[in-house]
Amino acid sequence: MHAVTQREISAAFFALVFCACPSDAGRLNGGTPEAKAKAPGKGDEKKVDVKSEAKPVAKPEPQIDPPPAVKPAPPPLTPDARAAVARSTMAFAADLHRRLADRPGNLFVSPASISTAFAMVHAGASGDTASELAKAFHFDGIADVGGGFAAVLAEWDAASGGLELDVANRLFGEKTVAFEPSYVDATGRLFGAPLESLSFKTEPDPARQRINTWVAERTHDKIRDLMPPGSVAADTRLVLVNAVYFRGEWLDPFEPAQTSDAPFHGTAGDETVKMMHRRGYLRHGVAAGAKAQLVEIPYKGGEFALVVALPDDAKGLPALEKALSADGLTAWIDAATSKEVDLALPRFTIEPTEALALRAILESMGVRAAFDTGKADFTKIAPAAEQLTISEAYHKAYVKVDENGTEAAAATAVGMRAGAAMPSDPPVQFVVDRPFLFLIRDVRTGAVLFMGRYVDP
Repeated sequence: MHAVTQREISAAFFALVFCACPSDAGRLNGGTPEAKAKAPGKGDEKKVDVKSEAKPVAKPEPQIDPPPAVKPAPPPLTPDARAAVARSTMAFAADLHRRLADRPGNLFVSPASISTAFAMVHAGASGDTASELAKAFHFDGIADVGGGFAAVLAEWDAASGGLELDVANRLFGEKTVAFEPSYVDATGRLFGAPLESLSFKTEPDPARQRINTWVAERTHDKIRDLMPPGSVAADTRLVLVNAVYFRGEWLDPFEPAQTSDAPFHGTAGDETVKMMHRRGYLRHGVAAGAKAQLVEIPYKGGEFALVVALPDDAKGLPALEKALSADGLTAWIDAATSKEVDLALPRFTIEPTEALALRAILESMGVRAAFDTGKADFTKIAPAAEQLTISEAYHKAYVKVDENGTEAAAATAVGMRAGAAMPSDPPVQFVVDRPFLFLIRDVRTGAVLFMGRYVDP
């Protein structure tokens, strides 16, 4: 237990809820099971006895996880394929953050979690549904979306050297639906996402609780009760879930004895925080044109690092967020060089109480057909008779940063501690005492696992 409290812990969850489109008769009568029972449509084979369905049923047997899908090792990523996947996650991360930036308070999401889930959705989409997903998530630059993401996931699974990174995917499907075998095979083979059958039609809330339990287990209990009451209904046919858990240690931890009280100039006023301190070589750069500077703090193993972008002014974060773009962010990071940095970084935790509903945000990014009952085309997932459409997308993420560890982020450790000669310049003062932007990226691929901002303790 001591090791867990002494390392940064982060987790994220994302779920997509697919529903069957109601018939015309169902829509005219409200689309509810009760309304359909009173006025069945033409396609109903028999009258539904609501009274009998409401009778208590035998307590269901404990759920047993289906065996994990066997994933053959994907071919190694070529430099071009790795760059394409990284560009897609970086571009989506910037797009998403800009649209969420107007919301008040701290913010933390996992672009990688959302992109991975939608890569699985894209595999089952056709026509305009597929093209809109490709454009919004920047998949159109990836020759093989499924294969590219599968290879990146395999690299994440192999992460080692003082960190733990687990990515889990699963399909929870209505047991009476004959899902397309080719889709079930592809998601299992490429994403390690087995199909688990649940009774959405007759027991929607127990099914919701089962999904929440699975997510809590996969995120070491950091993400709990994420799918709110009512998010799963009798017309739910499929819930596609991605969960990410990360626990890492700094390459060079902060010395707890040097942590002290210090002011943080947040948007709600000044607050006292526990400010951590360390001095050493880190990659440092300037965000040209955005009036900000950034620093990378590597984790053990050198495969991930935390990137902190700090505005020059205490009220400069909105301008930095407005200037945010994939190309700009990449350029800022690539231009960073190894310097001696005197760093002061607050301990912080971001733990949203409710899941973030993303449908409206995704629709504003051009994902419209997937949510439209008249236009969605997911016939690669289930028969056309089911008329699958996405009803909502839910996301939640958690992060804790302390002296010993921080969230997954990319950084290159090579050269940071090198240099036997005494530095000719004084160390760069990097005092994070005002609202800042941060992200966690994979050094090898450049993919953004997590991204957020901290504005108030």
